Amino acid sequence: MKKLLIGLGVVLLAGGGFFWYQSTQATANEETEYVELYQVEKQTPLHLKGQVQPVKKQTVLIAEDKGKVRTIHVNEGDHVLAGTVLITYDWGEQVRAVYDSVVTSINEDAKNDPQQTLMILKSEESAIKGTVTEYDKEKVALNEPIEIQCTNNDRIVTGHVTNIAEMNNEPEAEITSSVVTYNFSAVPDEAIPVGYSVELLIPRNELHLPIKSVVERDGNHYVYTVDDDKAVEKQIAAVKGNGYYILQDGLAVDEEIIKDATAIKNGMEVTVQ
Repeated sequence: MKKLLIGLGVVLLAGGGFFWYQSTQATANEETEYVELYQVEKQTPLHLKGQVQPVKKQTVLIAEDKGKVRTIHVNEGDHVLAGTVLITYDWGEQVRAVYDSVVTSINEDAKNDPQQTLMILKSEESAIKGTVTEYDKEKVALNEPIEIQCTNNDRIVTGHVTNIAEMNNEPEAEITSSVVTYNFSAVPDEAIPVGYSVELLIPRNELHLPIKSVVERDGNHYVYTVDDDKAVEKQIAAVKGNGYYILQDGLAVDEEIIKDATAIKNGMEVTVQ
């Protein structure tokens, strides 16, 4: 009888120990939060499309009061310096090139029809022209280094944006989009042929953080890193953007933080998924 009681006690103790272990494990699981990490990184470059265009253009029309055109001194495709004689009238008056430029077209029929353009010259000085939307305008800094890629090959040259219009473009009648655009100009550091289509890669050095990664408390901002399976609170400096926070200080590039810190507390046990 005594042995039976001892055996029963051992069973009860073992059973109690098992249920205690299960209870503590359940409590531990309840206190452990499963989290996903977010890696802090710079924003991908802003891509803007543009085209290489001459900075200046000279259009030559027939001046009937000077008589008929006696001689055209240049040919289509000629590169001419400023001051080069382009045409001479019967009465001796001449028209000269205003800029260092290329003769892009000559229309012989214009000699008999003053309503037509006789000649067009485009300056050899060129710039990239394009438009940027109202959403991206503030992301483009003047005179900061950018990369320019020709769309017809893999060539990439450096350059910088020289101008962004203060006044927006009037939308075309057939376009119903409400997106406002602004003209911009950029200059490459190496010559790109006039007429080429290009893509501008504007670097963005901002570090963005997901809205749920940042906790605001008493006017301060906090995020959580993970160390030894525990959440570690870290104060940062950040300002709220449009659907994200812009990091100003407190984290380094490639550092990892908890992506959703909504229910996270300092020191909480966490498991990274």
